[in-house]
Amino acid sequence: QLIHYVHQEHDKFFETVKNFNFLIVRCNPGQIKADGGDQGKFDEGMRAVRKAGIQVWPSADVMEFMGAKDALCKVATLNIGLEDTLAYYTPESFAEGFKKTMKFQPRVIKQNRGSSGEGIWIIKLKSGEYCKEYGAESCKDEDILDMMEANDNHAEEH
Repeated sequence: QLIHYVHQEHDKFFETVKNFNFLIVRCNPGQIKADGGDQGKFDEGMRAVRKAGIQVWPSADVMEFMGAKDALCKVATLNIGLEDTLAYYTPESFAEGFKKTMKFQPRVIKQNRGSSGEGIWIIKLKSGEYCKEYGAESCKDEDILDMMEANDNHAEEH
């Protein structure tokens, strides 16, 4: 059952969720505040729900401490992660890291926060020639990339 959180009805929302066995939260960072609500108040409410024995995914603490952009990077070396998952914060780290990961296998690049699909690119080497081991080779500037934007599926070649 879908329930929309409206900050003006905070108490009513949390009374209602007490009747569920678990909750899956789909709220991007900043949405509650942008609507005039208090993210801290919402998070404290979710923590109270967890303390009452109702599972909440993701928990407020995971959202706060993992960070939306870095969550997959933080688990990259665990058995549930992929070692070629990186975040780029400088042009230099992007150039080095992207060329190395791109030569290994097709990529999904996310340039923006949120989950609307905007700024998410599925990228493949036009040649289809990937190396067998991560880090063994890097793309060259002349390699051609086939790119598809996930929000509207438009394709580009670079």
